[in-house]
Amino acid sequence: MTPDYQLAATKATETLIKFGINSAPVDPLPILKKTPGVLVVSYQSLSDDLDRDRQCMIETFGEKNQDAFTSVNIKDGKKLYIVTFNQMLSLSLVQRALARELGHILLGHDGTRPEDVRNEEAKCFAHHLLVPRALIHMFHASNLRLTEEVLGNLTGCYHVCLSCMRKTPAVNVPRELNAQVRDQFIPYFRNFFDFQRYAAHKDGSAIADLGTYMDGYEE
Repeated sequence: MTPDYQLAATKATETLIKFGINSAPVDPLPILKKTPGVLVVSYQSLSDDLDRDRQCMIETFGEKNQDAFTSVNIKDGKKLYIVTFNQMLSLSLVQRALARELGHILLGHDGTRPEDVRNEEAKCFAHHLLVPRALIHMFHASNLRLTEEVLGNLTGCYHVCLSCMRKTPAVNVPRELNAQVRDQFIPYFRNFFDFQRYAAHKDGSAIADLGTYMDGYEE
């Protein structure tokens, strides 16, 4: 089964529009809290509620769930998602983890499809949520030197995240959706551009490599 990268990218773009996101870095936490049927708790809060040691909780969840995980409960035919995250991690790691879990939820992942397919779709969703292609396109069109450091500070997407993005197949989001996101981000971009054009890095080797992430992009 092939991951539906197109759906994941489109859903992330629709989410930016629905919640009126107009600046970076994008914080998935408020989006999760405003999403119906979703409860968000930290490992520490959960361990306090269950009266179990926090480290014991993390070990119980397993190595794959060190940053965040989502469980689903069904009551009266309705789904309740409980997103648990490790609040002791850096902000960028927490944002990436929560963006991934948000992707699982909004893409309707319920365990009926292969795990690797679901994970690929959720990661693609997270990339397009945290690093909106309409925003990156504005940077490219402005000839602003977008270094890895700048991109990291802007989105929380540093080297490891960039490596994952370069492996994500190129997809195109509907043009009208990209236009809406672009319009939302224009005031923020102008502000950032006015500052960053004076502080842009002069070392060409540090320019962020987005790989296929921007290939075939249509505004």
